[in-house]
Amino acid sequence: MSATTPEFDRCASQYEEHAPIQREAAAWLAEWLPATISGTSLELGAGTGFFTRHLVAKTEKLVASDIAPRMIRAGAIAFPTARWIVAGATEPPRNEAYHWIFSSSLNQWLPDPRRTLRQWHEISAPGARLLSGWFIRGTLAEFFATCPEASPFVWHGVNEWLEIFRESGWSPLRHQARDFVSKHRDSATMLRQIHNAGAAVPRRIGVSRLRQAMRNYDEMHPTREGVSATFSFLRLEALRQ
Repeated sequence: MSATTPEFDRCASQYEEHAPIQREAAAWLAEWLPATISGTSLELGAGTGFFTRHLVAKTEKLVASDIAPRMIRAGAIAFPTARWIVAGATEPPRNEAYHWIFSSSLNQWLPDPRRTLRQWHEISAPGARLLSGWFIRGTLAEFFATCPEASPFVWHGVNEWLEIFRESGWSPLRHQARDFVSKHRDSATMLRQIHNAGAAVPRRIGVSRLRQAMRNYDEMHPTREGVSATFSFLRLEALRQ
């Protein structure tokens, strides 16, 4: 599955309805937030505000950013105390040095995570903290086992991500991985929900190949509710070196 800015922008009005795993993962990530967060904070890939809702009461000054304008408009209505700006995670705002950088359900989409994390390092203040959570290898493993070409990129595991952060100037302080499991009536329902949240099966996969993969998925991973889908999520806190 892949995602583009137009797709996420298109799905802004329905994103929260079709992204329950992202909401649950954001709440789990928020467990690591301190009681109060001083200085200026930047949230990247804020979307409609799944993680922002946990930040607004704790932050002294929060800038929430996303590359999709409609996502920004929805977030600004829901959480007006944050300052919302249109900005991409790969080209973050550089008008000030941030003491905290946050992101949730974002890093898996980064085309060049080392380059992007170095940019985050450049815009952060000395001694800044980063708190981030994102999906890692193991996510949708059931479906990708039946249709490997549907994977939008090469997934990284925990140790690979830790090394990427270290190489980019961040010192991991703590990390933890967890699997979230969702239940769906069938694979078509599962894929439709993912599509409605902004991701889509790459066009390079033919319809007949996709249908065969869906049949295999339904046969191989049945549950009482239909089929299950695993989402592996990593949360990490790091210090700017």
